[in-house]
Amino acid sequence: MTRRRWRITLLAALATLAAVYPITSLFISAAWLPDAALVVGLTAAVGLLLRGLTRSRLLTVLVQLVVVLYVVLARFTRDTFVWGLPTPDTVARLNSLGLEALETIQRSAAPAPLTDGVLFYLVGAVALVAVLVDAMAATWRAPAAAGLPLLTAYLITAANSGTESAVRYFIVPVVLWLVMLHTTTRANFGRWSTTSVSDVADGGPASDDVSALRALTAGAARLGAIALLAALVLPSLIYHFPPRYLTDGLGRSTGPGGAGTVGFNDTVDLRNSLLNTDDTPILRYTSTGPANVPLRVLATSHYSNGEWQAARRAGEGPDRPVALPPQSDRREFIMTVSNNILKAPRLAAPYPVVTPAIDGTPFSIDPVTRDIRVEQTVDSYQVTYSDVNPPPSKLRSAGTPTSPDILDEDLTLPDEAAALIEDWSDEVTQGSDTAYDKAVAIQAHLRDSTRYSYSLDLGPAPRDENGRALDPITTFYRNRLGYCTQFATAMIMLARAQGIPARMAIGFVPGTREGSSHIVKASDAHAWPELYFEGSGWLRFEPTASRSGPPTYSLAGVDSPGPGQTTDGGQSTNTAAPTTQRRPIDEGQELGTGTSTSWWEPWLTGTNLVILVSTLVVAFATFVMPLTAWVVRSLRRRRAATRQDLVEIEWATLMTHLDDLGLSAPPGATLRTARERYIVEGHLDDAHATTMRRVTATLERARYDRPERTTPEQTEGLHRDIRSIRRQVSSTRAWSTRLKSFLWPTEGVSAWRALGRRIGRIRRRST
Repeated sequence: MTRRRWRITLLAALATLAAVYPITSLFISAAWLPDAALVVGLTAAVGLLLRGLTRSRLLTVLVQLVVVLYVVLARFTRDTFVWGLPTPDTVARLNSLGLEALETIQRSAAPAPLTDGVLFYLVGAVALVAVLVDAMAATWRAPAAAGLPLLTAYLITAANSGTESAVRYFIVPVVLWLVMLHTTTRANFGRWSTTSVSDVADGGPASDDVSALRALTAGAARLGAIALLAALVLPSLIYHFPPRYLTDGLGRSTGPGGAGTVGFNDTVDLRNSLLNTDDTPILRYTSTGPANVPLRVLATSHYSNGEWQAARRAGEGPDRPVALPPQSDRREFIMTVSNNILKAPRLAAPYPVVTPAIDGTPFSIDPVTRDIRVEQTVDSYQVTYSDVNPPPSKLRSAGTPTSPDILDEDLTLPDEAAALIEDWSDEVTQGSDTAYDKAVAIQAHLRDSTRYSYSLDLGPAPRDENGRALDPITTFYRNRLGYCTQFATAMIMLARAQGIPARMAIGFVPGTREGSSHIVKASDAHAWPELYFEGSGWLRFEPTASRSGPPTYSLAGVDSPGPGQTTDGGQSTNTAAPTTQRRPIDEGQELGTGTSTSWWEPWLTGTNLVILVSTLVVAFATFVMPLTAWVVRSLRRRRAATRQDLVEIEWATLMTHLDDLGLSAPPGATLRTARERYIVEGHLDDAHATTMRRVTATLERARYDRPERTTPEQTEGLHRDIRSIRRQVSSTRAWSTRLKSFLWPTEGVSAWRALGRRIGRIRRRST
């Protein structure tokens, strides 16, 4: 075993550990590191051993994967094994660990708790990275490609920490990767020399080789240092785009244990926030106004690819906020906020804000949405806001909307669901004459609990006839199931279809009263529509019955609220829970209540999906070689130009299969000598011996007779005879030999080896 093989394997293992080590900053505990070091070391040891025993690169990687993943499984699910092997209980345990890990990642900010589920999948991910790096760097001797999994491991931390990563987290794996590159390049360079090492002392050609190697090392070191320096300096000189996280909704926390700042991402999906069980207050406030006014953080009109985004085209809208409705339609109140951890540039306040009082940081008011933006997070602030409550008569007589803060997108429907939205909207607003009556009808329709159900679990998305998932609006229309984002989106689109400008608002319900103040938590996150009416401006509507009560101006001509629903007065018509608290998912109802279900939906559970996927993966890994051999044989038969070629292909296939069964023809044997050996060693009975002689006679005729003498009937009979001989010989072999010949056929193995060589040639040409 060469020293370079040891060296490159060790460097790959160290680089993997250096790349995954920064993940420790994402979790409260670093207890996963010993397990990670174990799987990295095991990967290196198994790879080093196999590379000394076999030249098959694919076999080396497959054995590494099996050994390392088995160790990881045994480490976390050993109690579900029977006789040392995984069982269906193991799959169920993996599913529960996965759900636990997903819930932890969705609900916790960095540094997050290290649960058993997170620990298992984190160690499993490290194992996969280790195998990939070792395979690329040591097995295929392509350390440049090993930089991709190393970069992926590093980006997990860089994309989710919410803070700048320490420089050492970047430098150490990069230096190790550069050393791997240099080691492999130096080894390749050294192979070019054909001189003796003893020539060095005489100043011969070998001396020149040593000088060239030293020059290569010096040049590589300079180039690596320049690249590393550029990677460290350039980020401070170029523009940084806003960070995007793996999950949306409320952003990340920067303090230990989940404390710090909380912010909204640019993509609006509140499910993770609604699921958040963290009781840490986001802010505390007191107000001189009513206790049922939601706190808005941002508003947006941009809906694209099935999601709301806080984006707007440059130059759209007015330069300054438009005037508020007349004083007769609104009252002004003061809200005082303390202990605020909502991350800059966002600030929560009732809409519309009249006068903000913010100390310690510059701030601005968006001229279109009136969102308050601050440069730094502030602990406390005060705002004067208006509670707009126009009479329904005024809203009914409102004219055509002409305000400059109405954007083109406020009336835009998504192309993929435009026809459905228009038909749906016409059906809901049938019999309503004015824009206001239509808005009231849409709100009442969506708040009807006999039609729609509130749930954070949306179930499987329906698909079209081509198997593609439907867009979110069509999905909500069919399933009649969703949370505030779906209800608000539906009302916005239905209103736009009737020519009413509408946009999405995101913020919080009023929170929970605690003494003389209210506290707002992450689970109080909420989304609602704002519709524009000339003379009154942008007005809040509330289509989500389970989250908040609708404003009183939106209830004219509507029947009294149903059980558990509230009005803006904050009083429920029965003893249901207060509107400022989130209702538990479905309140004991089964998910999907009120929707039609297919026969297969009860079987479409997380556990069953994991079992199905695992079974398919194992089946594919088991039968990949037999399938490859079958494909190769089929392609060869189709590509046969003549019947003589087809006969040769059939004979070669028979010889290969017999060789897999341990029955090989003597080297240099004639056709008839090989035939007799097959008859004797294959224990063929008289009938099959005659069949073998008929096969060789057909082969001799194809080789030495005129081409037209080989007929299609003969080739078809040859195929049947060969299949009969294969079955007869197989029946005389041991079961282990038959199994090996089936799972590891020479034709399949040769095809994959040829593919590997072809890829290698292409890669060498490209370099």
